[in-house]
Amino acid sequence: MLLSLAFLAIAAAGIAWRGAAPSDGTKINVGDSVTSTEAVTVQAIVADTPLRVGDRIVAIDGEKPDHVFNGVSVHAGQALRYDIVRDGRAQSIDVTLREYPVLASVVRGWPSLLVNVVLLVTALVIFLVRPRDQAAHAAILPSSIGAATLAWSGYFQLQALDLVAGTQFWRWWGGQLTFALLWGGILHFALAFPETSAYRNYRRAVLAGYAGPLVCYALVAAFALLTLDNPLARLAVAGSPALPAVAVYPALIVVTLVTRYFRTRDPQLRRRMRWAAAAVAGGALVYLFVWILPAALFGSPPFPIQYQTLTFLPIPLAVTVAILRHKALNIDVVLSRSLVYGTLSVGLVGLYIGVVTLLSQAFPPMDRLWQQAIAAAAIAIAVQPLRAWLQSIINRRLFGERTDPYHVVSSLAKRLEGVRAPAQQLDAMVETIGTQLRLSYVAIELDRTRGSEKAASFGEPTADSHRLPLTYQGELVGQLVIARRGQREVLGRKERSVLAEVALHAGTVVHTARLTADLIRSRDRLVSAREEERRRLLRELHDGVGPTLAAVTLGLHAGRRSLPSGTAAEPLLERLQQTLSGAVTEIRRLAHDLRPPALESLGLLGAVEEYIGNVDGHGMAITMDTPAELPPMPPAVDVAAYRIICESLTNVTRHARANNCTVRIQVGSELLLEVIDDGVGIRERGGGGIGLGSMRERATELGGEFKAEKMTSGGTRIRATLPLPGDSK
Repeated sequence: MLLSLAFLAIAAAGIAWRGAAPSDGTKINVGDSVTSTEAVTVQAIVADTPLRVGDRIVAIDGEKPDHVFNGVSVHAGQALRYDIVRDGRAQSIDVTLREYPVLASVVRGWPSLLVNVVLLVTALVIFLVRPRDQAAHAAILPSSIGAATLAWSGYFQLQALDLVAGTQFWRWWGGQLTFALLWGGILHFALAFPETSAYRNYRRAVLAGYAGPLVCYALVAAFALLTLDNPLARLAVAGSPALPAVAVYPALIVVTLVTRYFRTRDPQLRRRMRWAAAAVAGGALVYLFVWILPAALFGSPPFPIQYQTLTFLPIPLAVTVAILRHKALNIDVVLSRSLVYGTLSVGLVGLYIGVVTLLSQAFPPMDRLWQQAIAAAAIAIAVQPLRAWLQSIINRRLFGERTDPYHVVSSLAKRLEGVRAPAQQLDAMVETIGTQLRLSYVAIELDRTRGSEKAASFGEPTADSHRLPLTYQGELVGQLVIARRGQREVLGRKERSVLAEVALHAGTVVHTARLTADLIRSRDRLVSAREEERRRLLRELHDGVGPTLAAVTLGLHAGRRSLPSGTAAEPLLERLQQTLSGAVTEIRRLAHDLRPPALESLGLLGAVEEYIGNVDGHGMAITMDTPAELPPMPPAVDVAAYRIICESLTNVTRHARANNCTVRIQVGSELLLEVIDDGVGIRERGGGGIGLGSMRERATELGGEFKAEKMTSGGTRIRATLPLPGDSK
């Protein structure tokens, strides 16, 4: 804070210093360089003067503008002779010095003023709330350095007169020196926001960041003074302290931000860094490529130099977003109160003006005591209701419904009422809690014998979290996990009361969801076990009983042929042979009902194609829209899909009177089956028949969905979805 106040005092001194010296109305610096290395040329006109843009200044009252140490005394109203080269011709012009237009220059530099005010206000709020936080230091110090930079060399550019008269050159040079330090301050902010780690290394990095621009400038200036013979070239290099930092620090800041971002493992910290990093890095790169490089390569940037500071306006805005949206620095309460009382003040001033205006129109003039008393009474009556109303609105936007348990529970009940599937209720619950309380992460974990199991989540997890037990009739059924808002703050008293009230109702929902999950698991295990048992029976019938009965049939046939004709046993053997042949046929039918043999040999796609080839569609064209191959699927899903498609095609061929039919199979998180025809359509009333009921049972048995609908364009759509395990996607 002392350093910041010192730089702010320096800023005020710079403005006073500039106002005390006269002006010749010119601007000669090229961006952050004193001048070009070839000649001192008028770059712009800032006040009334006979000089023009493009004039080359050769001498001022006989003094060459390349020594800056002469310190000739001048004053407003004095006339000086300028030796110049204009349009290739040498000439002399008398220039009358005038008072420097301080106010006009500040107004002309409104982009810099706007950015600096926003930076200072944002940094001051952060510092007042978190005076010991390193991010607060990294915000307030560079902001005050920026104020000094603007007051010394931002608003007031270098004039031709400053190179030979007084000490105004050193004012501009000092401003450029603080500008070099400002780049160290931006690096300081990039290292500190939103949190710091490894404090010793951080402190060293910050000190090196501030010392770097000074060291770079010292080396470049020493090189220029020792190696350059041209005085103007030495002045252009040695008199521009900010140029080395401008060339090096933008890239260094970008590298620092990218490195910190990828080294940070905490997702919450990454979200906080993302906004500030994008603003700082983007501003540095825009400044480099829009103003610095074009000025160095082509002599002038494509946009006026006074707009360069607007590239850093997103920085305070990004910090504000990080604070409001991602809880950086935990200053929500201060922001809430600041917004409330700031808005309240504006509203009360407007109310007072309105009351006074009405009274002055109704009972002019507005100079009586009772009129002032009415205006003051209106303000006094309105202040408390207005404050409470504003507080509730702003708190709801910043913190959600943390102070109203009934509203949270009511919103939760309404949301759960609209959710039909029990498995989706937990997702709806965590989303409602997260949005109502403005929490960045909410999750529900079910309590299992083998440990916790995450059942639903909202947002992205953070390194720190708080857990609330969820109980049902005294039994622990799960935990409600919410993100902490920072290392110092877990939950406020009001929030804990709200969450405790929510937990009472959430326990029942979690218990129901856990029972539903257990029931689904049991059903899946039962269906899988049934299909495995069917496959085992199929193998036994196909490989054991079936061949045995076929061999017995062949033996009976051979025995009949070996007996003499007309033997009494021949009719008996014939009846036994026919009975065994019927038994073999029945076994084949049972085997097909257990699991179609085509599925075992051809797979689902091949079995469906084979069935389509055997269907007599009476001229109906059947097409398949399927992937080239399907992933391995559980036997129960294979059989259900095959049966649903076959039953659908049977219904189409028997009842639809369709010309075209499409069989569609798609695989994603679930298996999608569709059979679409252009026939007469399904009956809207009177039931769906045994076939539709059987297909619905096959789908719901596996936890899927089934729908048969008549399309508006005509025809019927049979749609079924069957869930797949994770490794089948």
